[in-house]
Amino acid sequence: MRVIVIGNNVAGTTVAKAMRDADPAVAIDIYSEETIPYYPRPRLIDYLEGKVQEKDLPFYPLDWYQTHRLGLHLDHRAEIIDRPEKRIQVQGRWERYDKLVLATGSSAFVPPFLGLPKENVFTLKTLQDAKMIREHAAKSKRIIVIGGGLLGLETGRGLCSAFPELYITILESGEHLLMRQLDHEGADILHGWIEETGAGVLVKAETEEILGNGSDAEGVLLKDGRRIDGDMIVVSAGTRPNMRLAKEAGLKVNKGIVVDPTLRTSDPDIFALGDVAEFNGQVWAMIPPALDEARIAARKVLDQPSSDYVGTVPSNTLKVAGFDLTSIGTVKPLHEPPEPGMEEIRAITADRRIYKKFVIKDGKMVGAILLGTKKEVVKVTKLIKEGTPIENIKDRLRNPLFTFN
Repeated sequence: MRVIVIGNNVAGTTVAKAMRDADPAVAIDIYSEETIPYYPRPRLIDYLEGKVQEKDLPFYPLDWYQTHRLGLHLDHRAEIIDRPEKRIQVQGRWERYDKLVLATGSSAFVPPFLGLPKENVFTLKTLQDAKMIREHAAKSKRIIVIGGGLLGLETGRGLCSAFPELYITILESGEHLLMRQLDHEGADILHGWIEETGAGVLVKAETEEILGNGSDAEGVLLKDGRRIDGDMIVVSAGTRPNMRLAKEAGLKVNKGIVVDPTLRTSDPDIFALGDVAEFNGQVWAMIPPALDEARIAARKVLDQPSSDYVGTVPSNTLKVAGFDLTSIGTVKPLHEPPEPGMEEIRAITADRRIYKKFVIKDGKMVGAILLGTKKEVVKVTKLIKEGTPIENIKDRLRNPLFTFN
């Protein structure tokens, strides 16, 4: 049997490795538009910061693919899926498959701002993007980052670290930073910490127009009339799944490529996972779901026994602008009333350097925020994923220095 994987990202590489671990005989080929082997996207921030060189980005060296007998075809763009003939077209030639895995990922989204295009407006999704941002940042004095999500904040931090003379302004259109990961109180604390580093942060700042008389941007105009000056702009406004191949092949798509609990698409011989897959109406665009999906899909592709995919508890544990942050499960904004049977417990140290929030439902923890600390991440994650009753420790959660035994 021959399996073709389209996509050289965390989902594509993980499913290929898992298939090889499960079956030493199956033929596996990976086709990728990128020119270097798989690298974790967060490493692009390290590259921006100057901590790693291009040669250090790949997660596995080239000989790892050879050792595991994975055919890696870089700079090979898949152009067409011919479902009746079970083949794909790559660079004008046809490659046959028995099973096909679509791990085509996502692309950076740029809202339709007035004033575009401009030459010094960038997104960060690929190594080539990072190279261009570094090159222009070295010649800039004021940079505007549009988007106060994880990538926007990390991009700002990386550029500040690499180019200390830069002044960074972060614009978030929502009510607070990290709308998906933090409640209002936690975001307010983080907001203050970031401003302590010297960066500017504006919330409820909706960009309307990219300003500039020529080909280069000179700033942005907000919808409330404010003008923010800058000689370079990085847009971090989320991503959109890469669904061209699936759409043209007639697969069922919605927000992403629709998959069932086996990760199969509307064609039983084609699977989809990672940023491009939609399960139960949800497109995750996060690393933990991509890993979960890849491990299950590997066995499904090989027709080996495996549990079905039931979804992933959303979880992020990382440094944001240099500060430890973990956000797990259901995290509701502070201003929203809790659902019936749901309780929110918050704890903060006197110096506002540690903030914790726990979301409890029916005596079990269903979500948590840990800001400024990572000591309890493993134990809290386990409590949430296993649905362990916590009534015996609930009152102690109000102490920000409480630790789990």
